[in-house]
Amino acid sequence: MSRKQSWPLLVAGCLALWVSSSHRPEEGMFPLNYLNETELKQAGLRLDAEDIFNPNAISLTHALVNVGGCTGSFISDQGLIITNHHCVYGSVAQLSSPETNYLENGFIAKTQAEELRVPIPCKVLQSYKDVSAEVLKGLDAQSDPLLRAQTIQDNIKAIAEKDQRDHPELKIEISEMFVGRSYTLFRYIYLQDVRLVMAPPLTIGQFGGDTDNWEWPRHNGDFSLVRAYVGPDGKPAPYSENNIPYQPQKHLKINPAGTQEGDFVFIMGYPGRTFRHESASYLAFQESDHLPRIQQGFKYQIDAIKKYTEGNTADQLAFAGTVQSLENTEKNYRGKIQGLRRTELVQQREQEEAAMMAWCQQKGNAQGAQVIQNIKAIWEKRQTMAAVYYNYLLMNRQSTVLRKLNQMAEIERSNPAAMADEEQMKKLFSSYNVNLIPLERDLTQRLLEAQNSAVSAYAQKAAAPLNGFFEQKSQQGDQNWFHSAYGQQFAGAKAAKAWKDPLYRLTKEIFWVSADVAAMWKDQETQLQSLMPQYTQLRLEFQESLGGNNRFIPDANSTLRLTYGYVKSYRPNDGEVHYPYTTLDGMFEKANTRPDYRLPAETADRLRKENVPALFKDPKTGKVVVGLLYNMDTTGGNSGSPILNAAGELIGVNFDRSFTATINDYAWNEQYSRSIGCDIRYVLYVLKYVSEADHILQELNIAIP
Repeated sequence: MSRKQSWPLLVAGCLALWVSSSHRPEEGMFPLNYLNETELKQAGLRLDAEDIFNPNAISLTHALVNVGGCTGSFISDQGLIITNHHCVYGSVAQLSSPETNYLENGFIAKTQAEELRVPIPCKVLQSYKDVSAEVLKGLDAQSDPLLRAQTIQDNIKAIAEKDQRDHPELKIEISEMFVGRSYTLFRYIYLQDVRLVMAPPLTIGQFGGDTDNWEWPRHNGDFSLVRAYVGPDGKPAPYSENNIPYQPQKHLKINPAGTQEGDFVFIMGYPGRTFRHESASYLAFQESDHLPRIQQGFKYQIDAIKKYTEGNTADQLAFAGTVQSLENTEKNYRGKIQGLRRTELVQQREQEEAAMMAWCQQKGNAQGAQVIQNIKAIWEKRQTMAAVYYNYLLMNRQSTVLRKLNQMAEIERSNPAAMADEEQMKKLFSSYNVNLIPLERDLTQRLLEAQNSAVSAYAQKAAAPLNGFFEQKSQQGDQNWFHSAYGQQFAGAKAAKAWKDPLYRLTKEIFWVSADVAAMWKDQETQLQSLMPQYTQLRLEFQESLGGNNRFIPDANSTLRLTYGYVKSYRPNDGEVHYPYTTLDGMFEKANTRPDYRLPAETADRLRKENVPALFKDPKTGKVVVGLLYNMDTTGGNSGSPILNAAGELIGVNFDRSFTATINDYAWNEQYSRSIGCDIRYVLYVLKYVSEADHILQELNIAIP
């Protein structure tokens, strides 16, 4: 039976949708039913389409796992999952203490009884179906964007609730594939009991730290192992000591021979979010406002946290997951800014839209031309309020003080009488951690002063005379004014009188203006959600008018996708050529030359082995392989995705992109788009010689001479 006959359509008619001929085979995060079996086999795949996904039988899909927002894969029949070290990093940090530091020293459970519980639920896809017609039912009669959005939300809720009643044992999710156009219902097995089995030492799992993050060459062993458990009856259940390992319907076979340059490879996983069908105005706003404002805000927060936790191991462990996440995003955004400028993507999309406008005029499609103009007008309005909006987001994210004061301002504005309710005020401030006061003061001062300036410029008037306020208060007989005021009020003792605080009285109008801007932003988002389906359809029709034979692929949206390509070198900059493998020799060359390359002697000694078996080595160089480079199309959420060879065997674990490939969220580029994985040979090497996990190798049926 052919693939088209056996695979249900994810989006009705999507296989007939085509875009410009600039598409290359290596580009694309394909929904499973978009896979072209002939194209894949011509590229090098040795499997049939039904081996990858088959709604009526067991396939590779059943070995894939969504691991708390990352991807993982089953590698044994006892629920053992391999994913990235950075995906469990925060959980390992929370399990650690200065006395028992699993993050620093690594962790290995010698028996299942020693495995440690982690709060990382897993989802395994069971089936899906197109529900676009049901979700969009009743929209034809509605033109108001708010009513359309509400109708879609109501329909999604009703469909999901009905399917949940029909399948109470599964987790039901409905995902938007094209904005306002197509929707898919997914059914998952939801595994709640997940336990840490193995994590490498920090100096292996995160070797290179932020210095090497989003960079090639890489020399880190970014992998860890967890195990999923179910109840004694074999059904998903919350954590219990009586639970038993989950037995997956399918697990991956590991090929310890690895790959060679030029080999066909593919990835299956849950990429997070891409924005490849957005307007030129959206892309320009990303480059000029969204990315730099968030990047700069995160950079300040990272520096403030590191200053606050310096020299305190307990505090560093407490903030480890937060700092890692912030650093990852901050550098990612810097890469995207560079990528947008380097590829001139904004200019290309502007030229395309100019051609679309001319095409609309030629065809007498005034409505289509107006859609482009309306989208542009919304983004122009957003530019005038961007500073206020993004500062407001950061205020509520980075400072508990400001988040609490903002909530109080909302109460006073909507119901002033409630300010006298002492119990409500105490409840509002009861969760404040007074130990964070020094960090809070730094962030609060910086954020408030920035927002005061932004609101003043936006409203064309001074919002509040904040200049010098913090310094003046500290000089009024108490150098620790902020600590004294908020340490008491937010501890609960004076929470009922917090509204009398001079900082709150001085800044509440800033919160009110900020909230108004946020409300307008939300309304504009609803308008965009109404316009984007029309824009997408217009762009599709325009591309069809130009000819070409390539699919209009839905943006990634955390649903299961497949991408394929080759182990491949690249030239990121003039005069540079990067070989697609790194080795232990390169790691030792970097070792201890800077803080992020810290490699303790004990760990180095375990990595240095005489007479290493040939299976760990790159045949070309004769050195132990560590990292792997390939030209597949990946993005966030693909962290932990299995890298598979032409036979569907595991040959690596995806964990990153090159700095130039952060542009993948907006466009794929053959010259710059490269993804990075931990070679399976290094995974096995670390398990054997660093973690001394022979029992795990036995479970994996791997024999190392």
